[in-house]
Parts: sequence; structure tokens; C-alpha cells
Amino acid sequence: GYTIDPETLREVFDDPAQARGRVQQLRAEVRDALDEIDELRARGELVASLRVLGDLDEALVEGQRAVDRAEMVGNGAQQHTARLRLAHVQQWRGNFAESNMIFTELLAAAAQFGPVIEAFTNAHAGNNDYDQGHWGDARDHFARALELREQLELPEADSSRTALAAAVRHLE
Repeated sequence: GYTIDPETLREVFDDPAQARGRVQQLRAEVRDALDEIDELRARGELVASLRVLGDLDEALVEGQRAVDRAEMVGNGAQQHTARLRLAHVQQWRGNFAESNMIFTELLAAAAQFGPVIEAFTNAHAGNNDYDQGHWGDARDHFARALELREQLELPEADSSRTALAAAVRHLE
């Protein structure tokens, strides 16, 4: 499992050694996947795990591979999600020109993939703004993510509440 740091809004693994073990499992799952759906799922979790562990160079390589695979075999939602994970890696690397460009495109397209993906996109776009000190934009994205997640009664509403509170603190 992981927790969200209430100030940086970044995920922190409860047990980094266990997370590293999971990365090895995921590499095997990507390699041995029975179909494209399994492969894309494993790649997505691999990119996120590498990012949270701080292996940002590797996360970037795997994130680009995930986007390439999703563009070849995935549906629109899978392509969107793969690009979102890649933008999140760029954000953590401080490559904001790249992450901002991708998030602008993702936000424009998000609603067509339904409220869960729209909320996910707004939450991550908010994190991208938050890292750059764009508190008002971050607040607006977090508020939209929270609104959608509350309507759907999703457990991620808690992390959206934490994020929204952090952005509001910076604005006060």
C-alpha cells in the first residue's frame, strides 16, 4: 500500500522493499502477458510503481513504451490513461513544458471517456499544477475531481479532499 503526503501530494510506499519486489513481478507479467489487456494493465502499474519509487529515468522509458503499446493495441481510454501516466512521470522529473502540454490535451479529451477517467485526469492535472505552485488551477482541478468522485461514491474522493485542502491552504 501507499499513503499520500499531505504537503507534497505525492504517493509514498509503506514498504519500498515490497514495492521493488512488485516491480519485478510486473516486469514478468509484462513479458508473459496472455493478451494486450493484461500487458497494458501490468505496464501501467509498472510505470506508476517506478515513479513512486523514484526510478524516474526507468519510469520515463517504460511510460513511453506503455504509450506506444496502447497506441498499437489499446482503446481510446487505455491510450488516454497511458499518456496520463507518462505526463505524471514528466511532472515528477520537473519537465513541466512536456507535462503541461500533455495535460492540456488530456483535459480536453477526458470527459468522452466517462466520469472515472475525467476525475482521474483532473486529479493528476491538479497535481501537475500544484507542483508548479499554480494553486488556483490546482484547486479547480481537485474540486472537479472531488465532485465527480463524490457523485460516484469512489474511495479516491478522500485523496481528492486532501489535495483540495492543500491547494486551498496555499491560497489563503
